[in-house]
Amino acid sequence: MEYFKCNNCHCIYADHYPTDDTCTKCNKGLIRVITPQGGNTMTAIKPTIKLFTSKDDDSNGIHINSLILEHNGNNYQFHGGSNDTIHVFVQSIALYVLTTNENNGTMALQAFMSPEPDPINSFYLQTPQDIKETLGAKWELLSPKAITMKLINYLM
Repeated sequence: MEYFKCNNCHCIYADHYPTDDTCTKCNKGLIRVITPQGGNTMTAIKPTIKLFTSKDDDSNGIHINSLILEHNGNNYQFHGGSNDTIHVFVQSIALYVLTTNENNGTMALQAFMSPEPDPINSFYLQTPQDIKETLGAKWELLSPKAITMKLINYLM
């Protein structure tokens, strides 16, 4: 049995997901997947990732539109840049993509609900200071999974 929880009023839904990602009790909170008794079923995966490009009509160049992640027959569009490290985790019907770029000091978490191709929510940390304030001074010692689990709480 799957469990879903509202980030606003903390209402828990058992075995069904409210329509439109909105809590039916408070009408404003977004729903996220949880597991019973606080267990953790988040697992790392290594899906296929492809670059989606198009021709730039003005300069005969190539424009990078997005990255396409393929998992279980579904395609998910997300953004990433040069030198980004990408970690992907699955938890029930949720898919989380964590991108980090230590050179630029940026980090992003994008959340997807299967089979929707676009993220339902994202959280960006745009500077090294943002990362330290959010994850702590020794964030580099955290595993990608631990970082993802902490950042999930900031998804709204």
